[in-house]
Amino acid sequence: KAVVSTQSGHYGRDLPDDQTQLFFRCLLSLTTHDILVVKMESYKKPTLSGKPRRDRFEATLAGSLLLQGLFKLGEIRLLEDGICGLSEDHIVYLGTDAQSSHALQAFLTSLTIPQTAKHRFIKTAVFVVDKLVTSPSGSRIVEAMWHAADNEIKAAIAQVMVEKEQMIKDNTYGSIVWRNCNLKSFKMGVKTWEDAERKKKRKIETFEKIINPSENNLDTANVVDINKGDNTSETKTEQDEEITLIKKKKKRKSEKVAVENLSDVPKKSKKEKRSANG
Repeated sequence: KAVVSTQSGHYGRDLPDDQTQLFFRCLLSLTTHDILVVKMESYKKPTLSGKPRRDRFEATLAGSLLLQGLFKLGEIRLLEDGICGLSEDHIVYLGTDAQSSHALQAFLTSLTIPQTAKHRFIKTAVFVVDKLVTSPSGSRIVEAMWHAADNEIKAAIAQVMVEKEQMIKDNTYGSIVWRNCNLKSFKMGVKTWEDAERKKKRKIETFEKIINPSENNLDTANVVDINKGDNTSETKTEQDEEITLIKKKKKRKSEKVAVENLSDVPKKSKKEKRSANG
């Protein structure tokens, strides 16, 4: 945290308010602001053949690790504009890079970063999902985006991948993401997919409730979301019914095993019974 505070103070003083997005690039490349500006100017000059140069990030391992620590701490005051203002080309470059992709993944999976900030990034990245999903590092970014997105953004991500279905399913990493995102249901219809997503979410919540029964006694479990109204109590009733059903299935299974064990015991013949009684 001391290193972060020092770096933030240094770059924060050097950068104008409208250029705070450069702070993200400074940390990722561990480059000072002045050097970074010179490099960015050089990218604007065409090559000897007359072709335009591509503005590439210089990602370093140390810079990526530093950003991962920042995102876990929720320190994004000077970083949000930088990561959320990335172009599509930069997202593909960073998302498919073995070092910088971990920084993006840490941003999307952090429990301390607001969902609004994540959604800002995803709304740009959604247009290059098909380019990310077929690489080892990029496929992890797509799954992290999926888990951080709401249903509306998920539908947009799914639509992009469905349009490139064959290419994605023929790729090892793409086929895994296709299955994990349940895009088979999405192709059957948006309503079918939304129902499948809700059922999947309820099953996960039910499973967590079973393996962590102590959490059911927390006072926070009784708090009702004002925006949802009575829907919270209905969801809770459905979860309780699922738990009861699972317990009944387990009980029936144990009873069935007991009956099968009894049926395996050999029956005594009449002669053996008379000799036993005699």
